[in-house]
Amino acid sequence: MLPGLFAGKAFAGRPDAITQQAPVSGKIIDGETGRPLPDVNILVKGTTAGVKSNAEGIFSLTVSSPDVVLVFSYIGYQQQEIKVGPRRELNIRMTRAVSELDEVVAVGYGQQKKRDITGAISSINAKTIENTPVKDLMSAMQGRVAGVQVVSNSGAPGDGISITVRGQSSLNSGNDPLYVIDGVPVESGSVSQLNGFESHGLNPLADINPGDIESIEVLKDAASTSIYGSRAANGVILITTRHGKVGKGKVNVKFYTGISKIGRQLDVLNASEWRDIIIDSYKNLDDYNGATSPSEPHWTAIDSLNPMNNGDVDWQSLMYRTAKQNQLDVSVSGGNNAARYALSTSLLDQDGIFLASNYKRITTRINTDFDVTQRMKAGINLSFTHGANNRINAAGTGNHSLVQSILVRPPIYSLTYPDGSPINYFNGKRNPIGLAEDVTHLNITNRIIGNQFLEYKIMEGLKFRTNISLDYLSMKEDEFYPSTVDYRPGYNTGSVRAIGNLTWANENYLTYNKTINKVHELSALAGFSQQEWKRETTGLDGIYFASDNIQTLNGAGTISNQAVNTTVEHGLVSYFGRMTYGFDGKYLFQANFRADGSSRFGDENRFGYFPSASAAWRFSDESFMKGFDFLNDGKLRFSYGQTGNEAIGNYTAQGEFAIGTNYLTNSGASPVVMPNKKLTWETSTQYDLGIDLVLFNNRINFTADAYVKNTSDLLFAVPIPETSGFNYITRNIGDIRNKGFEFSLNTKNFIREFKWNTNFNIGLNRNKIVSLPEEVLTNGFIQNGTYHILQVGQPIGAFYGYKFLGVYSRDEDNKNQVKNGSSNGKLFRGGDPIWHDLNGDNIIDPRDKQIIGNAQPKFTGGLTNNFTYKSFSLGVFFQFSYGNDIYSNLNMMRNWVFAYNNVSRDALNRWRKQGDVTNYPRPIRNDPMGNEYNRVSDRWVEDGSYLRLKNVNIAYNFPRAIINRLNINALRLYASGENLLTWTNYTGYDPDVSSYSGLRIGVDDGSYPQSRTFILGLNVEF
Repeated sequence: MLPGLFAGKAFAGRPDAITQQAPVSGKIIDGETGRPLPDVNILVKGTTAGVKSNAEGIFSLTVSSPDVVLVFSYIGYQQQEIKVGPRRELNIRMTRAVSELDEVVAVGYGQQKKRDITGAISSINAKTIENTPVKDLMSAMQGRVAGVQVVSNSGAPGDGISITVRGQSSLNSGNDPLYVIDGVPVESGSVSQLNGFESHGLNPLADINPGDIESIEVLKDAASTSIYGSRAANGVILITTRHGKVGKGKVNVKFYTGISKIGRQLDVLNASEWRDIIIDSYKNLDDYNGATSPSEPHWTAIDSLNPMNNGDVDWQSLMYRTAKQNQLDVSVSGGNNAARYALSTSLLDQDGIFLASNYKRITTRINTDFDVTQRMKAGINLSFTHGANNRINAAGTGNHSLVQSILVRPPIYSLTYPDGSPINYFNGKRNPIGLAEDVTHLNITNRIIGNQFLEYKIMEGLKFRTNISLDYLSMKEDEFYPSTVDYRPGYNTGSVRAIGNLTWANENYLTYNKTINKVHELSALAGFSQQEWKRETTGLDGIYFASDNIQTLNGAGTISNQAVNTTVEHGLVSYFGRMTYGFDGKYLFQANFRADGSSRFGDENRFGYFPSASAAWRFSDESFMKGFDFLNDGKLRFSYGQTGNEAIGNYTAQGEFAIGTNYLTNSGASPVVMPNKKLTWETSTQYDLGIDLVLFNNRINFTADAYVKNTSDLLFAVPIPETSGFNYITRNIGDIRNKGFEFSLNTKNFIREFKWNTNFNIGLNRNKIVSLPEEVLTNGFIQNGTYHILQVGQPIGAFYGYKFLGVYSRDEDNKNQVKNGSSNGKLFRGGDPIWHDLNGDNIIDPRDKQIIGNAQPKFTGGLTNNFTYKSFSLGVFFQFSYGNDIYSNLNMMRNWVFAYNNVSRDALNRWRKQGDVTNYPRPIRNDPMGNEYNRVSDRWVEDGSYLRLKNVNIAYNFPRAIINRLNINALRLYASGENLLTWTNYTGYDPDVSSYSGLRIGVDDGSYPQSRTFILGLNVEF
């Protein structure tokens, strides 16, 4: 008998007649595969009474009459209504919906069925997040969405993550997407100001509990994003949290515990090897200087008996630890036709793999929806988060950086004095253990995100909705460096910052939906919104505190930095609209328009206008396709549109003054930013061509997109003559282009008792700077920090420096008599690096710099395989990036013999004498030719490609017999491993790294490493 022959039919069990209040039971299965269906809603029609099927598809309830009609509903299946009649047992075969395309996804200011979408939108559902335990929603997207690149700035708990959608589109105005949570545009940039020596801050989205998320939609093309106008040039990410559904209330308790460890340690020299290379560096310095008598190395290198430096310490093993983490989530949800509710609370306690680092987070959320009358609905979504982050200064430069410190600190330095007290500062180097354990860097956040709405049905098809939302983030930061970690007696420093960041918005819009003659589907949206941002910062710095035990600013001898006390604000007023038309489900059209007026721009260009249009053709419904039975759905899409970027300073167009330029005892202010009333928006114009295919009875879903995104009128700070009284003026200059392809493939390989699903995605993006005006260029480019340049024809992220060709084996190998720096400079000799003499003048100087690498990946993506057999499930997730380079400043630091640094074990292959053939130059004390520290070179550019076994999750759903004895609805036990294996040629800690935010991508300055995590969890539903 064919599966599904009786799909949608009920067939009789025992024909016992029903009496009053008689029990009815049965089993619900998939009509195609025969597998049991859990969590099917069974309601008595016309009432709110009902139950759900258990994990084995079994249900039981009591009915009052044979005339009762039961309604069976389940996501992805057709709803059924069955009259009970004289039966006591009902066995139900449910029919799958025609396509999963009938499911709805979130779009700007509404929802749409997947089948009706004309733009490029990718979705992540709650099950995907639930099966891969993550601490923040940004990590949940890594490797899951084609065209979305997620890079870790740090592996520290609660630290920053960078996300780009279809490439970087701006030079100066940010490349972060807009995040909207339940209709609330939220703050996603770090507001932290005390970041030590690191260049990135905390991740504000770590305040969101991933367990609360129902779905994530990523809007990528202009047709999807233009409804958000001036904030949508970098894409839009819509987060929908869980809401209550009609049915009996249920309680979910989820708990997991786990440990994390460093994925790999880097090799360094031991004590005797370190002494050898330090002595070599002195000998090579004597040779460089032509000394007639040898220099005596520092006593630490030759005196191995002194208790201050007679150790052989593995600093990495002392610093890294096995870190524990625990999370408990409790949620309650349910409702009836009049009111639905969902409440949740979550507690996270996560230690970092570095000593003394820890992140604690408490979140609570309540979402409610009410049918006030037949015409009016209302609801509230409200969340509160309290977070405490004990941070450490892991990245950055200098010996405040713990990652660098544990790699370059000599192994001979003892950890303690003979009496057991710690040696916190010795011979120019701070003790990294003391920096971790004694320095205070505490960040406390309290955050409220909420909105309330009122929706009124004016007439059939016409509704009015008004939303009021807010996002308030309060942050308190305390930082204190005690005198024990400084070389100056009694010198200690402290800082405090208090930041209040408030965003509020009011949105009002009408929606109209009308179906005419069952073939014409028309919808329209028109609205008005206003939004305001305000940030207040207070704080001070202090030095020379009376005691290391007094860390409040009233104990400081000197107070400074009053300039940090500021208040900034800006506003946005907007008008927006959308028209959608569909004919017979085959021909779909949509147009969007938004006008944004921003206080950040001058009167001449206050408003920006952002239109888009898109169309789709469902060719699978055409008569000439009827013979292609394997094709369930096929749709071609095309879109065009414009979006904007207003992410500049709040007062850049008006000009800015600096407070604190006082005269005698009188306060003063001086202009620092030159006004530009003609300043206008960055505009991104995007074209997208896509195809969606559903094949072989919904077993294969395939989506492909090709796009071109051109960004013009780039906002950039242009240097001007100092005689103007200013250093620069912000202007609209230049163009950037991103173009690429995206592919997503979802397959159901086996669908019976053994099930196997595969999800694959890949995104290829090519980024290029198309134009820059000559007046902003120096030598044909803009220097972008230490390692990068911005140059026409090159991508954002181009590394610029010297090309390393090897090491001179003998003095006479320098046949061209190449010199360092000038015609009077030193000749390069045996053991020195061979640098590419680009211009052929036999002098190595800045004119020999060239493009030496590209931080942009050629493609990124992910592969997930999910297996299910009876009560067992297994998920395996791979994530990859290919073709990107990393500038490993970390490896430069740990191969530079300066100030007695320790170095990597590559130094064992160093040049030692004339005739040695190696790629490791001779170490010279203090690096007098600037071959290492002062020379950015491709010696430190490495292939950053990697394939990572990101997550493995194995779970067991307990059978009904055990669940019934425990008097619960469901019980799931699982184990999960994260970052289990990484295949890469990169020699640093981790290739998923970018120490800097913004445009200076692909640099590893020694960021907090990613960890390997193992988790054991239990989910219980009551």
